[in-house]
Amino acid sequence: MAKINALYQKYKDEEDDVVGIDGVLQLCEDLGLDPQEAVVLVLAWHLGAEKIGEFTKKGFTEGLAKLGVDTIQGLKNQIPIMRSQLDDPSTFKEVYFFTFNFGRVEGQRSLSLESAISFWGLLLVGKFVYLEEWIEFLEENHKKAISKDTWNLLLDFAKLCETDPKFENHDEDSAWPVLIDSFVEYQKEQIEG
Repeated sequence: MAKINALYQKYKDEEDDVVGIDGVLQLCEDLGLDPQEAVVLVLAWHLGAEKIGEFTKKGFTEGLAKLGVDTIQGLKNQIPIMRSQLDDPSTFKEVYFFTFNFGRVEGQRSLSLESAISFWGLLLVGKFVYLEEWIEFLEENHKKAISKDTWNLLLDFAKLCETDPKFENHDEDSAWPVLIDSFVEYQKEQIEG
């Protein structure tokens, strides 16, 4: 645990007892990661991050211990495994759900539309056939924050789109958020139009 604590000390802020934005950026650089890569969300999930740009001492040290690493090289060796976790449906779902709370501004119940779009761009590329259309729809018609319900159910909706790309089996009376039903209506018009 001494090596893990030394790593924490290397990246932590001078004033606060957290790894702040500068430490997170340095950690990403040391790991050879662009902070805008989806794998950084997996890393944040492993380190129990509660908000963007910050790792608590508890999350950082316990996360590294659970990963079984105590050096930067050891953590670097975990990156390919973390990348593969994005392809594991169970782990991906956990990371996806984690991202909603991680990305929210403290005290807010919803995720800003800008943040949601950025995270979807990282996480759902290749997983949601209508990602570009969804984003365009939101930017043109919604322009509001995204609720947790919409965030969570979009993942299920994306999976359904793989087997029903023309929404022939979409049931407006089921439990979809209104925003998803509105998108289906909008997209059907685009397909038929």
